[in-house]
This record gives sequence, C-alpha cells and structure tokens, in this order.
Amino acid sequence: MFRPILCTYYVTTRCNARCGFCDIHLRDGSDAVLADVVANLKLLKRTGIRFVDFTGGEPLLHPDLPAMLREARRLGLQTIVTTNGLLYPIRAGEIAGLVSLLRFSLDSVRKAVHDALRGVPAFDRVMESLDVSRSLGERPDLVFTVTAMNAGQISEAAEFARRNRLMLLLNPASSGFGTPGPDRKVLDALLAAASLPYVTVNRGVVRFMQRGGNRTRHPRCRAVTSTVVISPDNTILVPCYHQAVMQIPAETHLKGWSRRSEYRMFRKCEGRFRVCEGCTISSNFDPSFTVGWDEYFFLSQISKVKYIWDKFVRTGFTPGRKVAKKGN
Repeated sequence: MFRPILCTYYVTTRCNARCGFCDIHLRDGSDAVLADVVANLKLLKRTGIRFVDFTGGEPLLHPDLPAMLREARRLGLQTIVTTNGLLYPIRAGEIAGLVSLLRFSLDSVRKAVHDALRGVPAFDRVMESLDVSRSLGERPDLVFTVTAMNAGQISEAAEFARRNRLMLLLNPASSGFGTPGPDRKVLDALLAAASLPYVTVNRGVVRFMQRGGNRTRHPRCRAVTSTVVISPDNTILVPCYHQAVMQIPAETHLKGWSRRSEYRMFRKCEGRFRVCEGCTISSNFDPSFTVGWDEYFFLSQISKVKYIWDKFVRTGFTPGRKVAKKGN
C-alpha cells in the first residue's frame, strides 16, 4: 500500500503579511504546542514520512520553530520552511543548518509590486534575508506566486534568479484561499517560462489547471493518500487543509487510525467531495501527482528532475557551504 512521504505541518495560522491571494491572516491565529509537535514527529517518522513542511501562516512567528526543526533533523527527516522574510534576518541564526529546503517568497523584483501583493513592506527584508542566508552558507529558493498582476514580470524574476544562481519556483495562485484560480494568460506565462534556467514550474499542475482542475466524477486528487496535514490544534485534516470535512486527533490517526474503515473511506472518496469540483490547489496536486502513472505523473517528474539539475548540478551547490555573494 502506498504510504505518504510528506507532512504539511501548519505550526501557526498567524501571519505578519496581508497577501491578496491568501486569507489565512483573516483566521483566528493559533500556534502548535511544542510537545505535541515533538510527539507527532516521532510518529510521523514511524509511518514512513520523509519530508515535513513547517508552514503557516508565517512559520517564523512560532517561537519554538527551531526546536521543532532540531527534532525533525534528529529523526532524520527532511525539513522545508517557506518564509516571507520579514523575520528571517532576526531569527536566521536560530534555524541555520536545520532547514533542508529554505524558501523565500518573492513575487516580483519590483519593490512596489512585491509589497502591493504582500500587503506590507516586505521587499527590502527579502533582499536582506538573501544576504544573511548567503553568509550562513544557505542557498534559498525563491517562491514566486504568479497572479494576473505579476505574470508579465516572470522574465525579470528569472533573470534575477540566474544572476544570483538561485532557484525560482513559479507557483500559480490557486483557488484554495477564497480567490479564483489562475486564468489562461497566467497559465500560458508559466509554461513559457518552464524551460528557463533556474526556473521550476510543475508542468503537470499547469496542464491540470488548463483542463479545469479536479473533476469529482474522475478525480485526480490524492491528497489523503500522498500527504498528512496537521493543524495547530493538533488534529489531522481530511481530505486537506483547505477543504477539510473532518478533523481527527493527530495521535489517534498516527497510531493506527489510518488502518480503520473510516480512513479507507476517505481515501476512496478523495477528490470526490462536492468542494473538490474544479479544485486547483497546487499544494495538493503536486504531491498527488506522485501517486499513479499517468501524464501528470511524468510531467511532474520532469519538473522535479530539472529542479535537481539546476539547483545542485548546474551550480555545484553543496548544502552548508558558504555561497559567494552575487550582484543583484
């Protein structure tokens, strides 16, 4: 039986940005309890999870994030942290060497556009974060959330990434936060940039969106099968964070609930719930496309191979080695 290898762990729902394509900052802010996270990480390791994406909200708002990362690395888990950069220069030393994949949000290399999309002055902090990360031997990825407002600026961001030898992850804004999914022009712009050096686009996700997203009659979502999603209140959300129809105590699930008939029912029904019709939430479909052999699987794998080539082979980057500063 296929076992999930990714845990998306929402350690907080608090956020210090006000992005127009995300509504998490409108929700009641809450933080995960460190003792719960430590206990869950041990159980996740036993279930076969290999990657833990510590997310939010803004994960660096959680005071115990370094302790969480240390425990995950002690267990041999690969860690992912995506930050808007506002707090990174302050907390960089606390998490240095603890993050397998560090990512900064950068939605434009034009300060005014990036700050408008983020809803707060964030551009200068991202640039400062890049300098600090280089001094610590990190080579962070840049996550560019593509909307109608910035789709025409992808080439500028790609050139910035190339000069600095950083990966630019183009991520289409999805329908998961009360906003409409990307339009045809945005999707065309994503595909046009997919072959650029230092640029990663999940071609499978884009192709899926071009075809209208998930269809409940013939679903392609494997959110339950591929991913474990844990919320700050220590519950597992089924089928996914955005469309949760049930919450299960994390310990109950991780200690064997997945073997029960209820869980098998959710796996059978993944992608078939009414709220799943037309879904284009890329954070669900990227891992979903690792399950099953079809066009989306192969297109996604091509994108992942290109990422590995550009990030590690093209640059010769070795994690932990200090990176020489490039001009902006």
